[in-house]
Amino acid sequence: MGWTERLNAHPGRVDLGGAEVDVYHWAEMADTVVNPPHRHTYFEVCWVEGGHGEFVVEGETHPIGPGSLLFARPGVRHQIISAEPPGIQLAWVAFHLRVAGDGALGGLFDGFAASARALTHDARDQVATLWTALRATGNGPVLPGQDAATAAVAQALVVALAQAGTETLRPEPVEPPDAGASSVQQALRYVQDNLDRPLAVDELARHVHVSRRHLTRLFTEHVGRSPAAYVEQARLDHAAALLVRTDLPIKQVASAVGYADVTQFTRAFARRLGAPPGRFRAAATLAPVLSVQEMPSVS
Repeated sequence: MGWTERLNAHPGRVDLGGAEVDVYHWAEMADTVVNPPHRHTYFEVCWVEGGHGEFVVEGETHPIGPGSLLFARPGVRHQIISAEPPGIQLAWVAFHLRVAGDGALGGLFDGFAASARALTHDARDQVATLWTALRATGNGPVLPGQDAATAAVAQALVVALAQAGTETLRPEPVEPPDAGASSVQQALRYVQDNLDRPLAVDELARHVHVSRRHLTRLFTEHVGRSPAAYVEQARLDHAAALLVRTDLPIKQVASAVGYADVTQFTRAFARRLGAPPGRFRAAATLAPVLSVQEMPSVS
């Protein structure tokens, strides 16, 4: 079993004392990459182990090479383009932050979440050592204590990535909290946690303790669409991610995002993504895409 398989077999929440990290996916690849400009709602940090290319962030191009660390932040449009063959060697992790703000690690991840840093080129030492150690502990046959050791190294690596991605030169201005934005953020997280079943707007409103009408007004203001439209988008974008990243049959993908009727799922997917699920999956295999989700962030 490889290190990515071992880690991805037990994804979930990691309590780092003051910050909780929901790890979605560990991966690596060595190939020619030309993925389209895209954005997503979670963090994705890529380490360039070999090869050269470009990291395009909101239209600004940055050259990248061995030792570069790329921070794809929620809501920020980005693209990775490798140079000519043999391409580029990448390892990456995707995760969502639940920051409490208590203690040293809480403060660190608060700073990481608020940072605008897109990349750094000096990640050769600590990050390289930890990623190498992660492979060493995670690869090979199962040994006593191996899963615990692998998880511990993975946690240390996530902390190191947060340290590397924290911008200290240009702190973001502190703004007073917005109760409406907080309610919307809570509702968005509830949607992400329940993508495997239909979600009624009334249920979302009850979850954040506001009326259906007020929730609709908040979503229109902060997300730019109705709660029902957002729920459908989130479910279908998650389905697109499953189609690209897994070999699940289309019927199981539909069920995983709350569609009991495959025909209804296929029709909704084609309307949202421009192609039915089977054709979308076939096209995605021809052009490697690191992230396919594209959902709005709360302003």
